[in-house]
Amino acid sequence: MDSTAKADSTELAEYAAMLRRRWWVVVAGAMLGLAIAGAGLVLLPKSYVSTAIVQVTATDPEVPKSNGGKNDFSLETEAQRLRSTEVTSLVQKRIGASDSPLALGRRVQVTVPPNSSVLVIEWAASSSGKARAGAQAFAEAYLQNRNQKAVQRLQSQAAVLEKQINDVRTKLTTAGATQRRVLTAQINAFSNKLTDLQVAAANVDGGEIITSASPPAGPSSPDPVKFLPSGLAGGLLLGIILAIMYDRFDRRVRVAGDVERVLDLPVLLSIPQRRGKEELGLLPARSRSGQNFHELAHELTATLGHGNHVILVTGAAPGPGSSIVSVNLAAALARTGSNVLLVCANLQSPLAADLLGLHRGAGLSELLLARVELRDVVRRNHALPSLATITPGADVDLAAEMLQREQMARLIGSLREKARFTVVEAPSTELGADAQALADLSDAALIVVETPRTKYAQIRDGVRRIHRMGAAVLGAVVLPKQDEIAVTTPAPSLPREPRDMPPRRRDGSAGSGAQLPAPVPAPSAPKEPRRAAAHAAREPGPRRDPLTGEADQPRPRKHARPAAPDAGPLDDQDKPNDKTITLSKVNLDAFVPPDDSVSPAADTLTDKAAQKVNRPRPPEGGA
Repeated sequence: MDSTAKADSTELAEYAAMLRRRWWVVVAGAMLGLAIAGAGLVLLPKSYVSTAIVQVTATDPEVPKSNGGKNDFSLETEAQRLRSTEVTSLVQKRIGASDSPLALGRRVQVTVPPNSSVLVIEWAASSSGKARAGAQAFAEAYLQNRNQKAVQRLQSQAAVLEKQINDVRTKLTTAGATQRRVLTAQINAFSNKLTDLQVAAANVDGGEIITSASPPAGPSSPDPVKFLPSGLAGGLLLGIILAIMYDRFDRRVRVAGDVERVLDLPVLLSIPQRRGKEELGLLPARSRSGQNFHELAHELTATLGHGNHVILVTGAAPGPGSSIVSVNLAAALARTGSNVLLVCANLQSPLAADLLGLHRGAGLSELLLARVELRDVVRRNHALPSLATITPGADVDLAAEMLQREQMARLIGSLREKARFTVVEAPSTELGADAQALADLSDAALIVVETPRTKYAQIRDGVRRIHRMGAAVLGAVVLPKQDEIAVTTPAPSLPREPRDMPPRRRDGSAGSGAQLPAPVPAPSAPKEPRRAAAHAAREPGPRRDPLTGEADQPRPRKHARPAAPDAGPLDDQDKPNDKTITLSKVNLDAFVPPDDSVSPAADTLTDKAAQKVNRPRPPEGGA
């Protein structure tokens, strides 16, 4: 019983929300109804109604005495007699109407009040004078016809008595004395009765008009008091029906309940639209929406169970919703203490990195292109120690096709071994096959629905594509439509990198927390150009950024072969070689948090060499 009441209240709430969304349709319907009613008041012909009341009495003088004073006639029968052709013919002659007697009988309205002996006659016409004449004519014609019928009936009875008297008088001429007395008594009785009938016929009164018809003060139809409210009520009803039909035929998702009602897809999280313009960003942990993401994180943890899992977050329609949901979901999972890695596979949107306050630099694009190592692109925000992020990177156009290749599959497989949860932010399922390819590498998927941007067909198509790849679509996350340029991004919470941080050595090992002295070349023994360039790469000072191409030297490759004394110039050796870096040889220990909690880390986990990608080196000779 409680569940039924709850379902009914939910349905009523959905209809109320629908009417709030379509309020303009309801208002338009109400205005249309009022307009039609107003036009009817002006354009429809005026109708005036006049009323006459007739009291009906018995025409037989002996009936009230025999029935104890009660009438022996039926008022319903008298009302039908008023509409008879005999009465309407008299009315037609009185008012000079062009309608036939039958049509006049249909137009007149006769009512019989209960427990009364009166008839209420109403006649409608195009003017007040005609209405008054018609009602009065019906009342007089009815009484005239009733009196004529009564006189005819009494006269017929008197004729019968006269015949009986004549017959008795004929017998009286041949009757004896005794019989003459009997016949004389009969003649006297018949004569008295005949006299009464003659008196009654002369004084027949079938009724009287107790209320004569009078000209009406104004038209009875159309009546503004009744017409305008009726038009408003009809317009409101029409507006509500049109609003419901318009909402049902609308192909865009308006509220979270529409996803479950139309698509039968469970809604795991719904963020309602707040009053005013409110953009979502990296939500605080104790905010209402932040707690909702925590509940979603606990649900996913309980649903997926133990072990390491890859969760795909993709949008049914293009928009910043998937970035917002993936960042907040990864943050919520990280706050539970689990190792979480956020992979920004939506290469065309750097929003996730901006929300986490991470600098844009080398990322997933360069990793797939084998230009950097994993330790160089995994970054962390110190506000969330358990959350690491791989940003989209810079060369997104070159790496766009790499999301559907074997490199991405090996990368996700390697990350699965180290991270408790790997949250993959994928492009919208409508933009291409990237989300479908990433779904093949994931254990579960979440569909992000932005209202009212997303259409039902987009959600249905996205769910079908993910299901075909074998990934389970756990449900939808519904949030209001977001403006990507207006989304609030927090200021980076990372401290500035100290200028005395040591660079990574050419052998791939990280330096200690102390500043290492740079080797000084002897002036008398000039180095070979090749070794001098390698020595200059270790010197503090401005270097060439591998993404922008500015400064001196590119970053040396880890797997480059040892330099030969007689080798060519350094630039020839440091060209990118895609065959030398494979994901199977990536050192995933970079994901493990460093033991030295005192040393200030930047936006990487342990690899300080990523500073060469994200920030320029301090000037030579700096502290």
